[in-house]
Amino acid sequence: SEGKIIKYIEKSNMHIKNDCPFYEVCGGCDLRHISYDDELVFKENKVKEILSKFTGIDIKVNPIIKSDDICFYRNKIKFGVDKKLGLMKRNTHEIVNVDNCLIASPKINILIKEVNKMDLSNVKEVTIRSSFFTNETMLLFDTVKGNNIDKSLTESAKNVDSLVFTQNNNIVKTINKGNVIERLGDFQYKISTSSFFQVNSKQTVKLYDLVLEKCHLTGKEIVYDLFCGTGTIGIYLSKKAKRVISVEINKEAIKDATENQKMNNVGNIEFYAEDVTKFVNRNLEKPDIVVFDPPRAGLNNKIIETIKRFKPQRIVYVSCDPVTLARDLKEFSDKYEIIDVTPVDMFPRTYHVESVALLCRK
Repeated sequence: SEGKIIKYIEKSNMHIKNDCPFYEVCGGCDLRHISYDDELVFKENKVKEILSKFTGIDIKVNPIIKSDDICFYRNKIKFGVDKKLGLMKRNTHEIVNVDNCLIASPKINILIKEVNKMDLSNVKEVTIRSSFFTNETMLLFDTVKGNNIDKSLTESAKNVDSLVFTQNNNIVKTINKGNVIERLGDFQYKISTSSFFQVNSKQTVKLYDLVLEKCHLTGKEIVYDLFCGTGTIGIYLSKKAKRVISVEINKEAIKDATENQKMNNVGNIEFYAEDVTKFVNRNLEKPDIVVFDPPRAGLNNKIIETIKRFKPQRIVYVSCDPVTLARDLKEFSDKYEIIDVTPVDMFPRTYHVESVALLCRK
């Protein structure tokens, strides 16, 4: 069952006045009515309570790793179009027009204002990307009729590094290079139109440093990087591993991953465009460490049972959903000790929280 607020009888003393004119209707943020310190407490407790409830195991939860930026951090936003750009009204398909977003990067906010001046009558959706460390931008127009591109839209190429037009998710026209480059630590990553990339670049460095720390690499280990996307984590770990084997079902993501490998001159990583379940069941080479970064649905039992048969010394599980993380940790707990879980605030002012779990073979 779901409820909605009719009126406030009494507000908590943690309740503060929100700072966004769209907050009450837009579905982008959830926690602008509490302070950031209270938000961190909420998220840390959320992870603790979910793990306790769904595993029945006393798991050590470390203090949450906070974000340096709680505003203007998002490097990608997809907008609906109703004459101008907008975000979805909470729990509806209705578009709320916006001219500024407090969690979008400054460059995205500049481009919102520019795009709102254009003729968007042939545009269904607009996606804007902005890399934090390299300061590059991408503008993607998903059109109703791919061959009917207004001149005012193509002229926006002078304001961005990459301009892409699609129809039904198929690219029909690209102006400039068609991607952006982001830098994380020692490595650069190519981000194409369909690439998954963490939306908070600065916090991603903290996340990947944490994964690297939990792996305890000595240069002798074979690492499985499963659900690898564009290879970001695997490449990040490659500097201290003997060999990294990365698997991802999305072929376009693997193309980007291979280019990222070449761009960073990394020789000790291999990429496979394959379903993770099929890969782990046919592959006989046993890893020393397995790193998971699955979708919100988590893992399936076939993957879990196969990994347990491989008997890696360590498992590092990166999760965006504490409920599916708890479910999967419980399945591993007969063979693995759950050392700790560290929440990471990748998405300030929303209820979402990332977590990194460390498991060691009993």
